[in-house]
Parts: sequence; structure tokens; C-alpha cells
Amino acid sequence: MKHGPHPLKLLSLLTACALVYSGNAEAEGQSQAQAPTLKINGFTSFAGYGASQQRKDNGKGGTDPQVNIGASDLYFTVTGKASNGMEYKYRINFETIPGSDAYVNKNYVELNGDFGTTQLGQVSGPEDAMPESGANLIGGANGIDGTLNSAYNYSAGVIKGVNFVGETKKAAKVVFYSPEVLGFQLGAAYTPNTSHMGESSKNNATVGANPGVGNSSALYPNSKNTGPYGIRNVTVGLTHKGSNGKWSHAFAVVGVVEKSVYTDYSNFGDQRRVPLRNAKSYQLSASVGYDQWKVAAGWIDNGKSRLPRDGSLSNYSSAAGSNAGKLYLGNSYLGNSGKAWNVGTSYTVGAYQFAAAFHRTDRMSDATSGTSSDIIATSVDLSALQGLKVYGEVDFIKTRTNLGAKNVQQSYMTNVEGKGNTAIGDNSGAVFVLGTKVSF
Repeated sequence: MKHGPHPLKLLSLLTACALVYSGNAEAEGQSQAQAPTLKINGFTSFAGYGASQQRKDNGKGGTDPQVNIGASDLYFTVTGKASNGMEYKYRINFETIPGSDAYVNKNYVELNGDFGTTQLGQVSGPEDAMPESGANLIGGANGIDGTLNSAYNYSAGVIKGVNFVGETKKAAKVVFYSPEVLGFQLGAAYTPNTSHMGESSKNNATVGANPGVGNSSALYPNSKNTGPYGIRNVTVGLTHKGSNGKWSHAFAVVGVVEKSVYTDYSNFGDQRRVPLRNAKSYQLSASVGYDQWKVAAGWIDNGKSRLPRDGSLSNYSSAAGSNAGKLYLGNSYLGNSGKAWNVGTSYTVGAYQFAAAFHRTDRMSDATSGTSSDIIATSVDLSALQGLKVYGEVDFIKTRTNLGAKNVQQSYMTNVEGKGNTAIGDNSGAVFVLGTKVSF
């Protein structure tokens, strides 16, 4: 059976073609070179929030509000221009949240020209840059992808439904975006190992410095410590954008495939490779705008991405102790990795932007039992001054689970975390957020 070219070779070829093109353009002397310049910019967000919900476990009870610094980033960007017109960029992004270690969130080189855009390094891929769903319209504290997750007790086994399983986040990768042709643009990325960042050496037998990238704790309760990862991850996206008078439209399709891997280290040196289903996920999204209005919708299907192939190692016990080697996956191999859809709208008038979106997620946690969520996110943003925004957000949420999923998560919390936390059953409530964003 014949296979196509290796994805890394394909992206390398695209980059080489881009450089050859730029060399030809230089001979034609299209523009003057510009020396590299440094620009510093950033933003921070301060928010106060509270929640009213049925389940007040795990320290999330009471009516007293919480205040915190949310997203807070500082960017250093060096840009220059070659005599052939090709632009180049180096960007480093520090995540500057107080109380946490200084964290380099992005670090990459970018080449721009008539050939398109090539990015090399620690940067998000097409799965982050290309979608046009209802989730993208929400302002405030980012709705389902923001403060809501810190305030609300999600029911056991419920997926969040913002990104698909197999996403690479900011793992080291090569990314290419083509020029727009008749409104169409192609994006592609190759990530050798989704758990490796920075100068990590090649080691596809073990998880790297960033384990569990792209996995919800609904699938793997211990994903923050030793969760699955992907090697030879390829992400491809296609968008189309256009406008006619006051009308505008966009649609995007993004998919990912990879070799998914899980190596369990909980048994004190007894490494065991859990046979996983490879990630094969996709997202469809579209938006339509008229004047100040915009409507968008999205659909995510994770299939059985990164689930165990069978139950042989789902709950095995090791000689090191009755719980030392357990993976706490239950019968998830009989279920799926979940589906999600959303629809949203926004309206801008003067300095105000109003937005609302509905999100729905569904997942089979085993052969017969499911989990789900319904979320309505609403937000109002006021651009009070240049670089200063004040916002409010109200989210209404209802999540449902089953006894099997709840028991699996409770076993992990009791035997591994040991913090006295409780697995959450069915829950519903509302989250209220007030905050301000400052950017420069």
C-alpha cells in the first residue's frame, strides 16, 4: 500500500518553495529593505465573579465574590522587511499572571510574503486561528472558554466543547497559511509531539514537558499529570471569506489526525503503553454578518479520539499497590470522545458590543450512558477609552452525568488526588462576571 509524502517533508517543501520565490522576487527589486524594529504591547484583565449553583462542593459554595487577574500577556515583537518584499517577524509572549511562574506562552519566527505565511516554533495552529463559530463572538470573560470554568462545578464526565480532542495548543510546530485566492485560504500544521515544547529532545516513548495537551479531564481524570499525547500530528484547515456591501460571510473546516500515545508512569517505573485510538477530529463553522449584526455557528465531532482501544488496561492494578497503577478510565472505551455545537450572535452599536451564544455538548461515557451540557453565555462590552474596555457577562448552565462516570471520577479524586474533593453529579446554575480589560 502506497502512502503520500510525510507531512513534515510536505511542510518543509512549502517553506523551501516560499524561500525560492522570495529569492526570485529579490532579483526584481520590488521594494526597499527595512531594518528590524522592536514593538512591545500587551493586555491584562481584572474580573470579579460569583456563582449561584445547586452543587456547592469543592470550595465553590457561598455568595461571596471572587476577584482575580485573568488573561494577562506581554508581547515582544521584532519585525523587518527584506529587499524582495518578504516580511519577517520574531515574537515572544510572556503570560504574566501573578502568583505563577513567568511562562513563555509563545516563541516563534514568522515569514510573510506573496507565498503566504510560515510560522516556526511555539505557536497555536489552524485549529485556533481559523474557526468562525458562535464561541468567537462572545466578549466579556470569553464565556465557555473563560471564567465560567473557575466558578462552576461541571458534572463528572462532561466535555467543555470549545476545542476538539487532538488540538496542539502551543506545542512546537511548523505552520503554513496560503495566500487568499478568490476568498479561499488553506492552513496546515505539523506537530512532531504535542507534549514537547522549547528545546525538548526527541523522545516519542515518553510524554514531554507538557503532558495531556488537548485533553479534557472528562476523558482522562489524570490528564494534567500523565495524560495522552500525539505524535506526527497533522492539522489542516480551509476557510472562505467574502463581503458585498454591508454583507459579509465566512466559513471554515478544520481537521486533525495523529498517532495517539499514552504511557503510564504511575507504577513507579513499571511503564505500560495503553493502546489508544488515534485522534481523528474535525470542526465546521460559519458566520454571516450584516452591518452591525453577526451570526455564527459551529460543530465539533471528536469521534473516539484518544480513547482506549479496549478495556484490558483501563483499570489494571499493579504490584506497587492496589491503586498505584489504575488509570481510572472505567468503560470509556465503549463510549466516545463527544460532540458539541453552538450558535451565537453579536450586535455592535457605538462603543457597545452585545453578544449571546448557546452551546450544547454530548458524550457517551460508556456503551449506554451519556453526559451533556447546555450553556447560554451573554456579554456586554463597553470600549470606554482607547485601550480600556469594561465588560459584564452572565452565563446560565446545566450539566448532566450518570452514576458510572461519577464513580470513575470519584475513585480518581479519592485515591490519587487525595484532596477530599467530590465528583459532581447533575448540576445547574448561573455565573456572573464584571471586569475590565486594559491593552496597549
